[in-house]
Amino acid sequence: MKGIIPILVGAAFVFGSGTDVAAAARAEKKISSAQPFTYENVVRHFKAARLRATEVQKRCTIFFEGEWGNADTYNYCLIIVENSDEDLQITFYLTDAHEMNWVTEFLDAPFFVSAETQKLFGMVNSDKEIRNQKIGRFRVDFHRWQPKHAEILVFSFTPER
Repeated sequence: MKGIIPILVGAAFVFGSGTDVAAAARAEKKISSAQPFTYENVVRHFKAARLRATEVQKRCTIFFEGEWGNADTYNYCLIIVENSDEDLQITFYLTDAHEMNWVTEFLDAPFFVSAETQKLFGMVNSDKEIRNQKIGRFRVDFHRWQPKHAEILVFSFTPER
């Protein structure tokens, strides 16, 4: 009987870690089911939303929309998608709280798994500058500026290698 206890403890350890392995496999499957996070897919995402687009150069596209709030106020949003050699940067220039919907649409896009989306929303809601934070498959920098009549949010995604 004394010899069976170590065997049971060892079996519990092995089967318990099997659960951890299964959880890791499920997490990997969720990541692999996400749409690849590429410049082309991000541009396609914003084009599908029917935002007006201007290709500045091969690796930089600007999207924009706007509307008159009243006779004196034009509310608008600029979204800049830039692909550098090391990262993909998305900048939102917002002049109205309503335009924050484009940030939400981006963070809920199919190229992020739910755990990544939750952490990215946490960044936006933290009101802090964040540098080099590991979020899922990426290293992310997040910056926020609030000049007098706008809000600027910048996400920089560097893939983990």
